[in-house]
Amino acid sequence: MEKQRILLVEDNVQFREDFARALERALAAEPLDVVFVEASSLAEARARLREGGLDAALIDVGLPDGDGLDLVRELSDGAASRIPTLVLTAYLNHRVAAQAMDAGAKGALSKVVSVPETAEAIKRLTGSGG
Repeated sequence: MEKQRILLVEDNVQFREDFARALERALAAEPLDVVFVEASSLAEARARLREGGLDAALIDVGLPDGDGLDLVRELSDGAASRIPTLVLTAYLNHRVAAQAMDAGAKGALSKVVSVPETAEAIKRLTGSGG
C-alpha cells in the first residue's frame, strides 16, 4: 500500500505533533499508511507544497502569518496544485464551516473532535474508505 502524504498546517507545535502521531496510529489500524508533512505557517506550508508529492491537507484557520483559508483557496483554485483539504479550527461554527466550504475545503473539523472522527474524515478525503 502506498503511503498517503498529508500536509498538516498548525502553528501550535505540541498540538500538531501529538495530533499527527495519534492520527498516524489510528489510521495505521485501518489500514491506511499515512505520513504527515508538518508546517507551522502559511510560508512553511507553501514551501512544503512546492516540494510536491502531497495527497491531501489539514489546514488550521488561524496562522501566525495569515488566514489558512487563503491556502485552501490556493489549493482548490489551481488545476496543477489541486489538493483536497479539510479545515481545522478551535472555533468551529456554521459561519466558519461555510467559509471553509466556500474556499474549497471538503469539510471543517473542530480541533477537539475525536481522533477516530478525524481519521474517518481523512479516509474520506483521501478516497480510502468511510
